[in-house]
Amino acid sequence: MKKLIPTIVVVVILIAGWVYAANQNYFREEEALKTKLLDISSADIQAITLHEGAGGKSEADAVSRVELKDGAWHMSTPKDYPLNQYSVGSWLDALSSADQEMVVEESPKNVEKYGLGSTATRLDMQLKTGRKIKLAIGSQLPAGDAHYVQVDSGAVVAVNNEAVTNIALTRHGLLDTTPFNMDESAIHTLEWEGEAASWMLRASSEGDTASEHAWTLNGKSINAEDAISLIDKIKNLTTAEDVRKASDLKGAIPRSTLSVEQQVNGQETTTVYRLLIIPSEPDTIWVITPDGGWAYAMDAASLKETEKFAETLKTSTVSAKTPESAKSGAPDQTAKPDKASTSQTSSKS
Repeated sequence: MKKLIPTIVVVVILIAGWVYAANQNYFREEEALKTKLLDISSADIQAITLHEGAGGKSEADAVSRVELKDGAWHMSTPKDYPLNQYSVGSWLDALSSADQEMVVEESPKNVEKYGLGSTATRLDMQLKTGRKIKLAIGSQLPAGDAHYVQVDSGAVVAVNNEAVTNIALTRHGLLDTTPFNMDESAIHTLEWEGEAASWMLRASSEGDTASEHAWTLNGKSINAEDAISLIDKIKNLTTAEDVRKASDLKGAIPRSTLSVEQQVNGQETTTVYRLLIIPSEPDTIWVITPDGGWAYAMDAASLKETEKFAETLKTSTVSAKTPESAKSGAPDQTAKPDKASTSQTSSKS
């Protein structure tokens, strides 16, 4: 009998391990049919309150609310931050298209073990019909390929990681983090003025796309690819922080300006971005939106790198492509403007 005891102990341990693994869903039912997590369409959603999970933060810091007003999405909590409408639209589509892969526990008694307690990411949705839906996203399943999710007080289900990534956004993931709004194909003039750098990029009227335009930088012809690269470096600058009200900046002093002349919806427009610095924050450059409402904290090193790129183009080899006006002997309309036009552009700034 004593010889059998070790065997019995091993068998008991194996049985206990199997029961635990089964309860924790190590053994996934591959044949389980997928069903929609939420039986709604993206057009049904009127508002969403996002709780990113307390995790030691105050409740005010963890909560954001977005609402559909007059056909556009706006953030009302914690502030009326500018939203990236494309990101919001993708978020709504992800919510309506998400599938549940399997039911983990039909009538859960303890959701804490699934990470569905106070640390869970929660979304409180309000539909246009007035119906309200509560969605909680918990921890990963032991297999690592899905998360525990609960809708209202229903069953705990498994949702794959990709779907969870698309619906468990943070507030920052919904914000418009890029202050510079420009389309390279629509740009006529881009002028940067400041003590650290000063230049003017201009496009000819030929062609419908940026690559078809003839470009000059301070009156010298440059490759379209270089002009587009310079524009992209500027418009792709992003902030890693929440934007601030421009009026909240104290002690900021002017550093430089960027004037953008472009055609938008058939109309010629000029927008001016002001760049400010606060002496006590040398690693940050603040970009003020053209309406003067918002301030974007930009990494000073990234912005200075963009300035260096423009300076490099100014001294680079002139493109072999010559504007058509130069070939015909006509005055080059893309050349550096005279003093009168420069004064006019400066006055717009």
